[in-house]
Amino acid sequence: MKKFKYRLEPLLKIKEQVERDRQIDHARALGRVHDQEQANAGIARERESTMQKHRSRLEGPLQPNQLLLYSRYHQKLKRDNLTGQELLKALRKEETRRRNHLLEAARERKKYEKLKERLAQRHTKTGEDAERKESDEVALSTYRLKN
Repeated sequence: MKKFKYRLEPLLKIKEQVERDRQIDHARALGRVHDQEQANAGIARERESTMQKHRSRLEGPLQPNQLLLYSRYHQKLKRDNLTGQELLKALRKEETRRRNHLLEAARERKKYEKLKERLAQRHTKTGEDAERKESDEVALSTYRLKN
C-alpha cells in the first residue's frame, strides 16, 4: 500500500508556528500582568508601612513639617496605587486579547489536524479495501482453477 502523504502539511506547519508565536505573546502578556500585580502589592506594603510610621509619630510631640512630608508621600503612594490599578486593568485586557488570539490559532491548527486524520483514515480504508478486493479475486481464481 502506498504511504499516506498529506498535501496540506506545509500549511499545518505554518499554523503550528503561528500557534507557538501566539503562545509566546500570551506568556509575555501574562508575565507583565504578574509583574504589575507584584508592583501593586509592593506599593500597598509601602503604603501600610508609611501609615505605621505616621501613627508612631503621632504618639509623640507633633511636628507639622514631618506630618506634611508623610501626608505628601502618602498621597504619592495613593496616586501610584491608582495608576498601577489602571495599568493592571489595561494589561489584563491585553492578556485576554492575546489569549483569544491563541485560542483562535489553536482552533485553526486543530482544524487542519482533524482533516489530516480523516484523510489518513480514508487512505487506510481505501488501501485495505483494495487489498481485500485483490485477495478475494485471488481466492476466487484459485477456487475456479481447483473446480
